[in-house]
Amino acid sequence: MISGNVINWAEKRGINKEALQQLKVRSGLAQYGDRKLESIIFDYYNTDNEVVNYKARAIQEKTFKQLLNGESAFYNLNNVLANKNLENTTIYICEGEMDVAAMLMGGYDLNQLLSVPTGATAKASDDPSELRKYRYVLDGLEKGLDKVKCFVLLTDNDEPGLALRQDLVALLGSGRCKYYNYPDNIKDANDALLEWGKDFKYMIEEDITPFPIEGVYNIEEIPDPPKVKLYNINMQGWEDKFYLGAGMLSLFLGYPGGGKTSFAIQMWTNIAKHYKCNIGMFSGETRIKPYVVRAIRQFYHNKLEIEQTDAEKQEADNFIRDRFVFLNHPNNTPSFEWTVDRIKDMKARYNISAFILDPWNKLEAPDFGKGSETQWIGRCLDYLTSLVKVLDIHIMILVHPAKPDSKAQHAPPTPYSAAGSAHWNNKADHIFSVWRPKFENDDGSRCTESVFSISKTRYEELGYPRVLDMMLNLDTGCFESYVKDKPVKKRKVVKHWNDIDD
Repeated sequence: MISGNVINWAEKRGINKEALQQLKVRSGLAQYGDRKLESIIFDYYNTDNEVVNYKARAIQEKTFKQLLNGESAFYNLNNVLANKNLENTTIYICEGEMDVAAMLMGGYDLNQLLSVPTGATAKASDDPSELRKYRYVLDGLEKGLDKVKCFVLLTDNDEPGLALRQDLVALLGSGRCKYYNYPDNIKDANDALLEWGKDFKYMIEEDITPFPIEGVYNIEEIPDPPKVKLYNINMQGWEDKFYLGAGMLSLFLGYPGGGKTSFAIQMWTNIAKHYKCNIGMFSGETRIKPYVVRAIRQFYHNKLEIEQTDAEKQEADNFIRDRFVFLNHPNNTPSFEWTVDRIKDMKARYNISAFILDPWNKLEAPDFGKGSETQWIGRCLDYLTSLVKVLDIHIMILVHPAKPDSKAQHAPPTPYSAAGSAHWNNKADHIFSVWRPKFENDDGSRCTESVFSISKTRYEELGYPRVLDMMLNLDTGCFESYVKDKPVKKRKVVKHWNDIDD
């Protein structure tokens, strides 16, 4: 039985008598403290159509009451579960019983509407499945809601409503949840009915959005990546043979004395000079002064330091001051954590575009009481592959092959020969090696020929795996490309340091 006062109250909210009767709404006096107030009463039924709870709402003021020790369940669950085609039915979940009535008035079927039995919380829960207040959701799933393919969440347009939506998604599963955001001037479905009238259902359906699934995207949802900054090392004869890229991690292998440190410095000197970018460097085995400085001076001018004028040296030193920043640990035993923190600092203060870590084995390894060196290296490389993207820099790690011996040095080192772990081959975006087949020619003169191998390029923009021949020009102290079959001019002997041995 519904009183005239309740019918009039509901009609002011856009709900007619027929909708109330469909929901088996009744009216009566409900006790609120020491007062009895005329109320609209929404009964909660189980699947046997027995009343297991009710919610009363006074029509004179906004106050509510439920049955003491009543069962907590979705409102209208009995009608939804009576639907024999749940697998193909979209279920709409509101935040109040009057919202269910509004949805009914808006053109939705009785067997696809639910409301939560209690109000929303101030903020989303870390694990709503552990909260007693959400037991009704798990019970509903056990009783048959687990068959539903799609839930549309129509919680209130306020912070508690959004928190409730988040909790419901966690319980029902992101993959089958969609949602609708009410405009700023509309709080809930009942407000929307009053605002839109006959256009209610159209307005809702037009803007229903699938709830995002963490880590899952379609092609439209994936933003176009920024264009990768590519660096050409500007070595004559190697134009477009390969590039180094920002946001990438490279591995550079070489046996001691093979020239990997020297050539790494030459590459980044050329890049810093051509692209006017800043380079960070940790040199754990080669002193910055005088050796690294000497090398950069030579690579900057393509001229031996001993033949440079004071003005040329000063010009090169100005370049070093402007473009290079060096990392030096007090005890020359930096930890991985200390190093990556300094890389972040270098990026923040000096806006470095690249960092050279030479060599990896100078990092202080942790105590492997638990885990192993392989696991540690894997974790470190995982972190670095993320760090290079976040900072948009290139990190080049120079690595010694494990236990180099005379037999091993008869062939170029491979990623699997890197000391410590096979993770190097899997994690790096780019893998290089430099190898000197011999150190002395047949006539006893110094052999300066080397083989530069590119064994991995993750992206085609970087080039492709290949082998390139190069040699150290003793007249300039710089590496140059050359063709093996072409005669090489005999170079003068300069009794001066002009190479950096690893």
